[in-house]
Amino acid sequence: MDELLAWLLATFVTMPLLAFFLVYFFARKLWKRKRKSFYAAVNVSTLFFIVAVHFLLMILSGKSYLWYIVLFLLLIHMLIAIGYWRKKEDFHFAVIFRLFWRASFLLFFTLYAGLLVYGMVVRVSGNL
Repeated sequence: MDELLAWLLATFVTMPLLAFFLVYFFARKLWKRKRKSFYAAVNVSTLFFIVAVHFLLMILSGKSYLWYIVLFLLLIHMLIAIGYWRKKEDFHFAVIFRLFWRASFLLFFTLYAGLLVYGMVVRVSGNL
């Protein structure tokens, strides 16, 4: 059972889009609502995209950027919180965290796609 769980987590970290589509598929069967299923898939797969970007950066550069990623996430969260507070003059942690988490999904999905393409181009051009 432990090996199955480890294999499943490794697969989702390696291919976070698979995690996104599986969560969307099962949430769609459970709730039968597209928007709720999409947000559930975004919420679950964001962590996998963050970890996948970390490992792609490790593979491409040879060193870990985990602390930079964590600091960058904290900076994004802080900027979203300050912007929300200045606009609404109120502080709702759940709303701010949801905005931060969705912005993180968009950012790390884009970084994942870009690093994936960059890594393929580098590996293919290195073999020519």
